[in-house]
Amino acid sequence: MAITIAMANQKGGVGKTTTTLELAYILNSLGKRVLVIDMDQQCNTTKNADADRSRPTIFDLFNDDDVDMSAAIQKVKNGYSIIAGSPEMSKADKMFDDPSSAYLLKDLVDALAEDFDYFLIDTAPARNIPLNMCYIAADYFIICLDFSEDSLDGIDAMVNDLMKFHKSGKRSLSDAKILGAVIIRYRDINIGNAIKDLTLEKIETIIPDIIKTKETPFLLTVRLAAAVDEAKISHLPIQVYKHSATAAIDYRYIADEILRRVEK
Repeated sequence: MAITIAMANQKGGVGKTTTTLELAYILNSLGKRVLVIDMDQQCNTTKNADADRSRPTIFDLFNDDDVDMSAAIQKVKNGYSIIAGSPEMSKADKMFDDPSSAYLLKDLVDALAEDFDYFLIDTAPARNIPLNMCYIAADYFIICLDFSEDSLDGIDAMVNDLMKFHKSGKRSLSDAKILGAVIIRYRDINIGNAIKDLTLEKIETIIPDIIKTKETPFLLTVRLAAAVDEAKISHLPIQVYKHSATAAIDYRYIADEILRRVEK
């Protein structure tokens, strides 16, 4: 059965794109059939994957029933498949305001469930209709955080939002669970450890059982490494650019932990 994982935080610059693409590359290298879906109007995932921007995008699929889904799914040089993002997603709150539109992403994922093992979704740093689509479509969320206290607000925001979709006593709109959190650009110094401790405290205290996995959501770190930015400029996964980089090692560990938890 296909598994859908979304990377999210309503704060930008917290590593959602890098985490999505590293996991896509690693899972694909392990023999998993992976489809990345770029829901962010900034389209950084699309750009960094070197996807063909002339192909139909996620916006096109949502906006026009006549668009060929197979034409929108493209295999990129790093081995996984992707549906490209579009700047037109900036119009999503106006274009897809009908209540039934909240299920567009879920319907797309369900239609492709036989063709892929993993759907990895990069979300926009905003509370909007595309994020609501992700709440309905995803099985799991990974909260991406940076080396600052500000990004911790993303945990509270996600908990509040997910609880609205898990309505107690009413029909639940989502079964999504928080799988874990990843802190990028981590440094083992006083402030780094303080952020890590604050994050762990939030994970253990503010996430209700209904939206967390049976096993306590993980908290993992990706160490600060120059190879991350260098790989991004080269449009390569860190795994390819410098397999021995600490960040590459950390992402492989994160992928192993994800597989251990969702496939057991």
